[in-house]
Amino acid sequence: MAQTPQLEELPEAPGSHRGISLLTLGALGVVFGDIGTSPLYAFKAAFSEELFQQASTVPQATEVAHVMGVLSLFVWAIIIVLCLKYVIFMMRADNEGEGGVLAMFSLLQDKKAKRAGKSSLVGVAGRGGLVFLAIIGAALLYGDGVITPAISVLAASEGINLATGGSIPHWVAPLSAVVILVILFTLQRFGTGQIGFLFGPVMLIWFLVIGALGVGGIIQNPEVLQAINPMWGIDLFLSSPWLAFVLLGAVVLCVTGCEALSLDMGHFGRTPIRIAWFSLVCPALLLNYFGQAALLLSSRGVPSNPFYLLVPDMLLIPMIVLSVTAAVIASQAIIAGAFSITRQAIQLLLLPPTAIRHTSKSQEGQIYVPTVNRWMLVFSVILVLAFQTSDNLGAAYGLAVTGVMTTSTIMLALVARRVWGWSWFVITPLLLGFFVVDLAFLGANLLKVPSGGWVPLAIGLVLMVLMTTWLRGIRLMDETRSEIGESVTDFMTRVEEEQPIRIPGGGVFMTSDRESTPLSLLKLYRHMPVLHEEVVFVHFELVGRPRVPKSERVEITDLGGGFWQMICPIGYLQEPYLPRLVKLAAAKGMPVKPDRITYYTRRDLPSRVHGHHMSAWRKELFFAMLRNARGPANLLSLPSDQVIEVGVRINY
Repeated sequence: MAQTPQLEELPEAPGSHRGISLLTLGALGVVFGDIGTSPLYAFKAAFSEELFQQASTVPQATEVAHVMGVLSLFVWAIIIVLCLKYVIFMMRADNEGEGGVLAMFSLLQDKKAKRAGKSSLVGVAGRGGLVFLAIIGAALLYGDGVITPAISVLAASEGINLATGGSIPHWVAPLSAVVILVILFTLQRFGTGQIGFLFGPVMLIWFLVIGALGVGGIIQNPEVLQAINPMWGIDLFLSSPWLAFVLLGAVVLCVTGCEALSLDMGHFGRTPIRIAWFSLVCPALLLNYFGQAALLLSSRGVPSNPFYLLVPDMLLIPMIVLSVTAAVIASQAIIAGAFSITRQAIQLLLLPPTAIRHTSKSQEGQIYVPTVNRWMLVFSVILVLAFQTSDNLGAAYGLAVTGVMTTSTIMLALVARRVWGWSWFVITPLLLGFFVVDLAFLGANLLKVPSGGWVPLAIGLVLMVLMTTWLRGIRLMDETRSEIGESVTDFMTRVEEEQPIRIPGGGVFMTSDRESTPLSLLKLYRHMPVLHEEVVFVHFELVGRPRVPKSERVEITDLGGGFWQMICPIGYLQEPYLPRLVKLAAAKGMPVKPDRITYYTRRDLPSRVHGHHMSAWRKELFFAMLRNARGPANLLSLPSDQVIEVGVRINY
């Protein structure tokens, strides 16, 4: 989900040993931030008083069977969800190297478009259950992204209370977390390129340290290693089924950030992420959880913070600093991931265009989205101030994660069937196991709804309403344009008959349908029957690929009579830069001079008329989104002195 430190600038080839090593180090700092900081709060949450109250039972943390059962659930959740599902299978479901829910959606839509005989996703996007799954996954990722910075930074800051022996006021930790979050979100506008190279080494130290701390705990109680036997977890379900089920709501915290493994494939590649996971991250996490369990077995009660109690007293302050740093890195990864998801959603017509700033001249993936950054800061601060502690915030965490996990499993099954060509005989038993685990986690987290789980649900619901409203509105506008429009052939025939005045230069018009005349041109010609010597129709086609090579970005067709057509395929991780595309078209033989071109953009002005297509409140919401959407001139990076905007009123 995150932005890559400037690894592409290194001279080593990605396939070389040194290149793989550097990419692996970079993956440590970006991909595994969220998962890597889960030991700060995950195991502690499994022994919180709130959880035992929810299970209507008394704390049993000192009982060997209970501790070993909980640890076994943690271990096998990591093995099944992270090692098997995400690292082995989900990372195989890539779209030219890009992974995640939206990448799989785009891949499936591309297959659907080809079967339908269409050259782009426009003809098939927005219909059926597939797009609804993509919307659910993307919306819940936002819910997860808002909570992750809050809980990670807050859990790390709570070490301050432990270091001072609890002598400071309780509000110091949440206040410190708020300050850190404000600084973190404020720095986003400057990009991570300058400090990104530090992320990997810091997280390398973090994983080595937490692994070493876990070893220290294991040495005190080596018998804790027996929890690798899944029978401990099974016995816990058999002896206390309701308690074990409720515990799953805390166990899922150890796999938060799982989506990052597939989402960041486009930045680092499959191999470096797998190497980092199996060689360091997974062993360090398991060792630390074993160490925390060993500490619980040694204590006579439930420690307030088993993670920090593994740390020797003399190293507590440095460990708090390292924890806060790791939490900031984890938050940075989630924030950057939210920016990437926003860009993908915009390109897939799920969100209205908004301002996107590139923070690096060499890295396309390093972007900053001011609107998303602003709202994430507001919600993260509100969550910290409202919940006060990581235990309380843990009650709100996990529901969005399990929702995304369930959605991704369904998508994975569809990819296995439609793209890989697997038979249902193979797919069903394999993915059914993952689906059962996902549903178990989802069911357990639904119990958190009254105590805070409604927060990610509310955020996800708002995003789902926005996405479905925008997608529905855009589709209706396209349908209305096709009804009131005129085909290119008919328009050219009319021009040939009327012989209008032709003025020097070129006029560029954007159209959403390659067969239809742009409405902006029709309106201008109706009021001013004058045309440029060269009239260019530009049609952007959203393709089911992350990026389109430069050699394939422009296709030109001479329609005759001074009319030209530019077909511009665009990937869902790319942004259209029209002046550059016009230069490519000119180099291919289109007789236009870029400095003598006038770009005509269309500003849609929907009428507030009553109709059965959308309810009144959704129309008003869509109009508000349309008014605040990024204009075509900014979206296409057009020179302001060469742009004329034409307002077109559309009734629907």
